[in-house]
Amino acid sequence: MIVSRDVGDIISEIQMTLAADPNAIFWLLEGVTDIKFFKPRLIDEITLIDSMGKYKVIETIKRIAASNNLKFLPVLGVVDNDYDWLNGYEAPPNVVSTEPRDLEGILLRANCVDCVLSEFGNSNAIAQFERREGPVIDAILSRALEFGKVRAVNSRGNRVCLKSLKPVQFFKNDWSYDKDRLYEKAVQLGVSSSIAELKREISNLPETNPWHYVRGHDAIDILCGGLISVLGPFKAHASLIEPVLRQSLTSQQYKTTTIHQQSMLWHLQRNLPYPYREALN
Repeated sequence: MIVSRDVGDIISEIQMTLAADPNAIFWLLEGVTDIKFFKPRLIDEITLIDSMGKYKVIETIKRIAASNNLKFLPVLGVVDNDYDWLNGYEAPPNVVSTEPRDLEGILLRANCVDCVLSEFGNSNAIAQFERREGPVIDAILSRALEFGKVRAVNSRGNRVCLKSLKPVQFFKNDWSYDKDRLYEKAVQLGVSSSIAELKREISNLPETNPWHYVRGHDAIDILCGGLISVLGPFKAHASLIEPVLRQSLTSQQYKTTTIHQQSMLWHLQRNLPYPYREALN
């Protein structure tokens, strides 16, 4: 099992694959969950490579483009947009990104949450909740937005590591989240100098579709919290929820996404085979 790799390792894998199959096409992905999403959707001619992170995808594409020996290879990078839209970062050529923020957000905005609720939720509990508070997906969005805006502030400023900032830490049994503790934790981690400053920076974030702020993994964590508390009870975990979300996205829904349209155009411009299996149906 590979636990780490650098750009040179990824390029070596590409070259070794081409030695065995000169017609191979490559998609560089951020991680294993992305491979699980794309593999059943793509034709067999495409080789998916786990690059172990967005930075490595982009740096590999840049190095390939800078090499006279490699620059014509059919290698596409596929990454999450994250907060690139907020910070004015444009991905280099041969890299396409999700819209609005990440792959999980695409799944959550479609009707995939309904499939999760049908599989794991309690229909009576869900109906009672929606009579009180409205659609479950709106409840997930509003809760995840608080975390997303903290992350957005961090992306514009100090860029400290927020791996330890997870919704489950602030979860209450009524499916609410302690925003005061969230802000305290963010300040402790170095996102802002004080809670007052953090609130000011959040208030100055631009108005946009709230899904642009929401980190998909936060939203899935929050969906799990809902199933554990007011929508179940069910001992939900991301490892159970994510496969259902991936499998619930239909071909028609996926065709409407930016990632589908950009990747299809990339193949078309290079006279490469249509990448998606649905064309074969």
